[in-house]
Amino acid sequence: MDALTRIELIWQFSKAIEQAAAVGEWERAAQLADDRSPLLMSLGASQPPSVIMQLKEVQAIDARVAEAAQLAQRALGAEYQASMRAARNVSQYHRIAQF
Repeated sequence: MDALTRIELIWQFSKAIEQAAAVGEWERAAQLADDRSPLLMSLGASQPPSVIMQLKEVQAIDARVAEAAQLAQRALGAEYQASMRAARNVSQYHRIAQF
């Protein structure tokens, strides 16, 4: 498989990763990234300028996905903390109600 065919497959995977992340399908995004990885690793160091430019676009997609993942992780952490506080409050309410 030549570099242009590989980069097209890499691009398709990258767009699919971006789409999966956009809708919060993080397991799918991770699987796609795992599937894309061997293609990226198979590229040699010297590539035509068109391939280099497309790889820079892939890097930009990866940066956006990583930022979205961090935001989602923070939101889940905040939601978890709020749930834990609510559970403690209910427990405290039940203890007080028993008196």
